[in-house]
Amino acid sequence: MLTIENITKLYKKDVAEWRIGKVETTLTTYIFTLYQINRRSTIQINLERNPIGVQYELWRWSVIANQSPHPNSVPLRRMLDKSKLQTPEILIEQIKDLLK
Repeated sequence: MLTIENITKLYKKDVAEWRIGKVETTLTTYIFTLYQINRRSTIQINLERNPIGVQYELWRWSVIANQSPHPNSVPLRRMLDKSKLQTPEILIEQIKDLLK
């Protein structure tokens, strides 16, 4: 199970034109809710805490409408080694790449 120390330090960090507004920890997932600065748009990014092989899945929905996935939306995924998740700063860079 993946544990990132100081994960709550991501709260209110800027990620491109987004800001992390909420960091939740569940038994199996870290959930990040991002919002656009000066807008009402939000997006949820999930980091699965249980590895698939030796990698961890960082993912989000491709299209969000009214705070939920659009019917034609597909998940956008990145598989990451534990070395790319060692600190909150490195995780922010991975989230930026996922948002592109």
